[in-house]
Amino acid sequence: MLSKKKLKQTFANDYNTYYKVPLFENEGFERHTCKECGKGFWSATPRDTCGDSVHEPYSFFRKEKREETYSSFWKKFAEFWQDNGHEVIPRYPVLSRWREDLPFTIASIVDFQRLEQGKVVFEYPANPLMVPQMCLRFPDLANIGITGRHFSCFMMAGQHSFNHPKEGYWKDECLQYNFDFLTKVLKVPKSELVYGEDVWNMPDFSAFGPSMESFSRGLELVNSVFMQYRAAGQGFEELDMKVIDVGWGFERLLWFYNGTSTAYDAVFPKPLALMRRKSGFSEDAELMERYAALSASLDVDSVVNMKQEKMKIAEMMNLSLEEMEKTIAPMQAMYAIADHSRAILFALADGALPSNVSGGYNLRVLLRRAFAFLKEYDFDFELEQIISIHADDLKGIFPELRENIDNVNAVVAAERRKHEQSVKKATSLAREVLLKKEPVTLEKMVTLYESHGVTPELLERVGVKEVPTEFYQRLTEGHVMEKSEPGEKKAKKTIDLPPLEPTEQLYYLEQGTKHAKAKVLHVEPALKILVFDRTIFYPEGGGQHADLGMIENVPVSDVQKQGEVVLHYMEDVSEFRKGSEVLMQLDWAARESISRHHTATHIMIATARKVLGNHVWQHGSSKTPDEAHVDVTHFEKPSREQIKEMEKTANEVVREARPVYLKDLDRGEAEKEYGFRLYQGGCAIGKRLRVLEVKDWDVEACGGLHVGNTSEVGFIKITGVENIQDGVIRLRYKAGPKAIEQIQKDEDILNEACGILSVSKEQLPQSVKRIFEEWKQAKKDLEKLQGNAAEAYAQKLVGEALKMKKTTIAHEVPFDAKGLEILASTIAKTLDCVLWNKEGAIVAATTEKSKQNAVDLLKGAGAKGGGSPKFARGKKG
Repeated sequence: MLSKKKLKQTFANDYNTYYKVPLFENEGFERHTCKECGKGFWSATPRDTCGDSVHEPYSFFRKEKREETYSSFWKKFAEFWQDNGHEVIPRYPVLSRWREDLPFTIASIVDFQRLEQGKVVFEYPANPLMVPQMCLRFPDLANIGITGRHFSCFMMAGQHSFNHPKEGYWKDECLQYNFDFLTKVLKVPKSELVYGEDVWNMPDFSAFGPSMESFSRGLELVNSVFMQYRAAGQGFEELDMKVIDVGWGFERLLWFYNGTSTAYDAVFPKPLALMRRKSGFSEDAELMERYAALSASLDVDSVVNMKQEKMKIAEMMNLSLEEMEKTIAPMQAMYAIADHSRAILFALADGALPSNVSGGYNLRVLLRRAFAFLKEYDFDFELEQIISIHADDLKGIFPELRENIDNVNAVVAAERRKHEQSVKKATSLAREVLLKKEPVTLEKMVTLYESHGVTPELLERVGVKEVPTEFYQRLTEGHVMEKSEPGEKKAKKTIDLPPLEPTEQLYYLEQGTKHAKAKVLHVEPALKILVFDRTIFYPEGGGQHADLGMIENVPVSDVQKQGEVVLHYMEDVSEFRKGSEVLMQLDWAARESISRHHTATHIMIATARKVLGNHVWQHGSSKTPDEAHVDVTHFEKPSREQIKEMEKTANEVVREARPVYLKDLDRGEAEKEYGFRLYQGGCAIGKRLRVLEVKDWDVEACGGLHVGNTSEVGFIKITGVENIQDGVIRLRYKAGPKAIEQIQKDEDILNEACGILSVSKEQLPQSVKRIFEEWKQAKKDLEKLQGNAAEAYAQKLVGEALKMKKTTIAHEVPFDAKGLEILASTIAKTLDCVLWNKEGAIVAATTEKSKQNAVDLLKGAGAKGGGSPKFARGKKG
């Protein structure tokens, strides 16, 4: 059984095979064993330890700091790799649209990985190459700002070579490039370089190999991975394609080169300068440098008690913990804001949205944490200001950030409004936690955050002493590998079939064919399924409804695809025999309507992006003969003006009679030409892609059926817009004759309403408003009457309870749900109560000083529901 520990020992025992390269002999590097951890390492001068910061404090801080900027240092870095035969390619999005199992790009190698039938294959545009890949990772959130080196958003400058020995290069050349860069560009003396032996592996050992970590003055500068083997039986064997995977931590390189106290000072000089100026904070540079050198040992993942670890550092600095926190903590908050704001910028510019699901959950965690720091330290600047500085600072490398800045800041402003609405309640709950003096477990902390937005920082601010340090890791880890699936996929049961030839797909080859003959290959009587050698019936897929029609005058109820075989679900199969020839007839009107709706869907997706912003991304869709809808990411329900603008713009595209092209392309060629908007409807599942293009409007990988020109859509009418989940809206619409039918139906309803009120269409809005105002007044009058009745009834119940010396009233009462709430609130001025009515509505309320919990009272009465300790509502029985 393979394990990383076992592989480390195997590779170390034969280090000449797995680690030794000509560079070491040529430059005088010799192998040693670390006296602290036992790891093998190579150095040009004798030493006892492997160079890891666990054993060696940082010692690369410079008295005279260099002031190399992120962009100028990237230029130096890129030039080195170009001069050494690598093609420098643009970054991929931080959202891994091409991987169905990952919401975010977590490493540069992810750029080139595709999944085919559950296996990872590689799709690379050049070989060898260098990519300035921005990555997002969230488990280290609690470390960010504290350690001086952790980031949620960072550049993994990916040095990659594929398919050795057929192409590219391998270990010897890789480590030579490594050495040349470190000594010639980063200016590291050979005597200060250490190469540590390690092993990298996939969790299932489907790919692994030796790796070499490069250290200098306590800092790991780069990790060179040689993806070479896979598990086989009890041992391992060579991969079909060997891959060089070197992730240059660009932030660390710049930090080392400039010699600043923290990586944040090297990476974010302009954002930090504005924050210091606006906040009036003046740091003690000498104190910060001493803290930075000692903070190398801080890591929430490995430290059991972070507070005790901080106390050790404070003692070494001759300060109390309170003095150190007061001096250091505001700066740490600024560091965290600088990091979080850059992560948000990249994510939102690439089309992500904060939400309560999938990867958007992690983005909301970042924003809430940043907002909390702004409030805690009363900083006099807005997050949008910092985001804009990032975009300006990085425009030389990533101009797309500046292009999307207005949209990004609009999303951030919307999130702030949501946060401000919840923060008062969260603060109140945090104080309740303090008063209870109960330990805050990890599970309780997660519940407080997810249900009420209570953060660890908020608990600490109100005085809670012990907060779980692993909270942010636990909070985000469940969403790192979780991806919200596009499309409305329903689980399909796999049918046991005999070996069958793939079904010839005439619906692609001869899309205009209305009827055709086919031969029966298989009959499944129990399930009423037929399989033919060919078919004109399109199977349900990608949100498109299956074709309808007749086969030998027997209705087709559904069509599904299983592998390469198309299954026809029939109302009756008793007259069909294997080998017989049949006549297929499509419901052509339904097919035409579905095709119009499918092309309309592509028009609507691009229209929504144009009107609502670049963050719009398809999240699901449905195309039937009667109507269609598309779910897209957006942070709020569109205004009526935006809906009208979308409808107007979509119909302009229809009138412009734009050609609709369908192309069969190699996946790499398609990605290079069109980018990753291709994957609106889901990820690539094969080497070839069927690509649909509405000329100069929308391009997507699509397996559906379409009209040949946008004018054939006829007309698009938006019939509804609704929020279906946090961060996702649904646009409903009809096209062609179905749109005309909808308009006529709406006209009939309008005329009927005018007839009922005996007014003209022009007078209808004013008449409806008048009736609504009258209804509101009647409702107020009713509530007033209910209040008076509740007051009298409350006096009666309280009087009876006090006579009987009861502290809690539990009673069925003759009030509706609203009256129950009024009555309970009135009684709770004197006594606790739980009240219900015959319909099963139930409420519970407690007095201001009560030690009882309203939710517990609810449950004690056999009801389900929820609320706060003071007031709860639910359903009984």
